[in-house]
Amino acid sequence: METKTGIFEAMAAVMAEMTAIGKDKKCTQGANFSYRGIDDVYNAIQPLLGKHKIFVLPRAMERTSESRTTRNGANMEVVTVKMRYIFAHADGSSVEACTIGEAMDSGDKATNKAMAIAHKYAILQAFCVPTEDMEDPDAVAHSLESREKTAVRKTRETAKTNNADPMTEAQRKKLFATVKEVMPEASREDVLMELSDIVERHIESSNALTRAEAAMVIDVLEARLQPHAIDDPFALTQGDMQ
Repeated sequence: METKTGIFEAMAAVMAEMTAIGKDKKCTQGANFSYRGIDDVYNAIQPLLGKHKIFVLPRAMERTSESRTTRNGANMEVVTVKMRYIFAHADGSSVEACTIGEAMDSGDKATNKAMAIAHKYAILQAFCVPTEDMEDPDAVAHSLESREKTAVRKTRETAKTNNADPMTEAQRKKLFATVKEVMPEASREDVLMELSDIVERHIESSNALTRAEAAMVIDVLEARLQPHAIDDPFALTQGDMQ
């Protein structure tokens, strides 16, 4: 039985005729850069695929998604898809390629964008089209904050909202300056643990401190800067903190 090899010859012919795709589009939302769009790729490759009797069949293999937050506080859906593309020839021969696409959107288009990215790179890589491209659907670059920073920001916002008698701005500046002087190498977690010990309740953010608690914390920390606090680390008692 004769082995059909039309797809190999056809793809080689496409590569021979394929021209470079210029970066003619500009992204100005979130970042500034030039890029090649998916439509640029389609417009360049489609006539050659038709001429050499090649068609492409997509198959979604995997899809994952998660919600993220931009630095501006907007919610974004981040979708990653694993796609398999079958490059088939009219004679029945075919080859396959797998690519990953990742994209984000504030609405319901993240999956479509991810699939477009995967398809674009499958074409660019299969036919070795020169490119230094970046992810481009809608030509928007989003700056995401880390999950840890998102959690901290939400904790601070919640603490501030639930505090009926928050510390003053002057107290805040004094507190931060004193903490920096008393605990210069301490992590955020260590500082919050110290604040919790002083006010005798769990503190997840300095925004949760009331005026009275802020005043007490500042007094306790400033006392540690006094000579007796260095000479006798046990000099501060519960009475000193009341």
